[in-house]
Amino acid sequence: MKNDSCSHLPKHSPTMQFAVACVLAATFLLVSGCANNAARQDQLDEYLARAPQLNEALFGTPRPVPDFEELIALTPEQRADFLKFFNSGVNSRYEPHRRVYAYLTRRLADTDFQHRTVPASATIETRSGNCMSLALVTTAFARLANIDIGWQLSNTDPVYSSDGSVIYSANHIQTRLYRRDLNQTSYSFTIGQPYLLVDYYSDRVAGVGKALSETQVIALVYQNLGIEAMADGQLEDAFWLLRTGLEYDPANFNLYNALGVLHRRAGDDPTAEKLYQFALDEFGDRLIVLRNYRKLLLASNRPEQAQQMEHRIMRLPDPDPYPLLTLGDEAAELGKTDVALAYYNKATDVAPYLHEIYLRKARIHAANGNLKRAERALRKARNRAWADSDQQMYQAKLMTLRDR
Repeated sequence: MKNDSCSHLPKHSPTMQFAVACVLAATFLLVSGCANNAARQDQLDEYLARAPQLNEALFGTPRPVPDFEELIALTPEQRADFLKFFNSGVNSRYEPHRRVYAYLTRRLADTDFQHRTVPASATIETRSGNCMSLALVTTAFARLANIDIGWQLSNTDPVYSSDGSVIYSANHIQTRLYRRDLNQTSYSFTIGQPYLLVDYYSDRVAGVGKALSETQVIALVYQNLGIEAMADGQLEDAFWLLRTGLEYDPANFNLYNALGVLHRRAGDDPTAEKLYQFALDEFGDRLIVLRNYRKLLLASNRPEQAQQMEHRIMRLPDPDPYPLLTLGDEAAELGKTDVALAYYNKATDVAPYLHEIYLRKARIHAANGNLKRAERALRKARNRAWADSDQQMYQAKLMTLRDR
């Protein structure tokens, strides 16, 4: 299964960008050893000391935030089912981490991808969620089996998707299941593979990723939940979730970006600008921050500063397909179908998983009378859509096209 996109993209609506942890867009290091941990904590404290003050009063009284232990809690039935498998005589001959892997493969192999971060028990019950949801599931079962675990970000380009006026930038999180006789710092001196990598949504060969600490993963969970709440219009809940994430990992630049977007939506542009500027000063130029900062500058009637931001954006590699889609849409509206198709083809090269691109191609092919090409494009759109409603919509369009 693959990370497919959300269901629609308005033609020219202003968009805010987020990084979500399936979904993530930051690079982290796993630091071990007491002295290094202490040094890292000092560094994290310094980030919080330097960070702009958040406008808490704008978001009302603190909202309840789910505890991480609640998010990885299993129901009694789920625990019993796992332990029956794990402790069975047939399976007990295998190493514990392999038993956990085998159970996950059997129990969750047909999980449907959805752009929501849900607790482990709900993911198991519904067999749906994003890769962060499934990382919660793996964590829950590994703890039950007394298996050491780790997490990493896959070294792949981020996956982009759209949901209304929000564009998500989503990197891929994977979970490591370690053998009991090996810890996370000994594998470089061991012949053979010391852990199994759990990856539900990738058909690529697993590679080395950036290691994450538990606190970084917890921060990413709250980042996801906060962004999802913001997309749902629940700004107060979003603030307290993102703020909680910042307490776990104040070195996560995506949290400052998301809090900047949130303050803008709540009407506080000055605080949003401080958050964007802080993220750029502390972590360097990041596309996701630069784009949101540019939107703020344009809305504030500061075109010269916005142009400077555009120059910084142009210097960075860009895997985001949506600017290409926008250019293609503009060309299509002007009747320049060849130009539009060229932009859509470039977007396909960048993001072949995005079903919206193939819908746009189908519209142009159908308008030009090339029904066979339109049908092929619609089939690709249908096959890449993760939502049942989108698949049904594309199937209906295919039936209509065949009747022409």
